[in-house]
Amino acid sequence: MSPQRVTVAKFISILQRNTKRYFDTALETDPIGSGQHFFLLRIYENEGITMYDLARQGNFDKGTVTKAVQKMAELGYIRMETDTRDRRIRHLYVTEEAMPFIRKIYRLRNDWQEKLFAGFSPEEAERCYRQLERMAENSCEALK
Repeated sequence: MSPQRVTVAKFISILQRNTKRYFDTALETDPIGSGQHFFLLRIYENEGITMYDLARQGNFDKGTVTKAVQKMAELGYIRMETDTRDRRIRHLYVTEEAMPFIRKIYRLRNDWQEKLFAGFSPEEAERCYRQLERMAENSCEALK
């Protein structure tokens, strides 16, 4: 049997692990680590989002979302409001206390993206971004 070519999954795995290391290192002194910053930004960008929609957007299970939301609420970074029509639904909002941290995450994210696209032309970077987006969509579709 001849050796197989390395799959794209290997490179995606390396990117994911290194991205986690980058954010873990940059956020090591902060109360929220790389595991929760995704949730905080989604709540900030989608004020009033529900935990269900938060889980759906990131392809996370309900338990993971619940744990992250509880931690951020304990830190005072988010607040929850019960839906007026359905008391089982909680809408999520960021607090003013979260804003310095949110700005830091955006700076880190932009810095990391610049590092990843070093040496790319703007056209190459855009094409790569769109192709990765399409691959992510294909992966979601394949698992339905």
